Amino acid sequence: MDLKPTTEPIKSFLYVVGGWCCVGLAVVGAVLPLLPTTPFLLLASYCFYKGSPRLHAWLHRSKRFGPTLDDWHHYRGIRKSLKYRAVAMVAAVVTVSFVLSSLPDWLRIVLVVLVGIGLVVIWRIPTLPDDAPRAPRMTAG
Repeated sequence: MDLKPTTEPIKSFLYVVGGWCCVGLAVVGAVLPLLPTTPFLLLASYCFYKGSPRLHAWLHRSKRFGPTLDDWHHYRGIRKSLKYRAVAMVAAVVTVSFVLSSLPDWLRIVLVVLVGIGLVVIWRIPTLPDDAPRAPRMTAG
């Protein structure tokens, strides 16, 4: 895998567009538990790295996403409280969906399967203790 930023303007533009799409999906994923936030952040970081070092540095400096990216880059894991919060949000939204909506049985099954896959992904990510030292802040590369 080529880990150098691109110098071609068209490729750079496409990476930046892809990065912004991933940031958008990460923001939506922070609200909708069926959409994972961290993988989209990691992909956005990669796209911005390839397309715009300035945007890559901005993403890593962000108050909301920077610490998670720094933990992943330094430790290759996410903090226990973040993992538990993600699982709690998934459980809450699925429960509310089942109670307040009249979903057909086939859609409930699909929902349970998708949620199950999402929970497996969450639990397979290495867990950092909440009291682990904060990863060094990254600003670029």
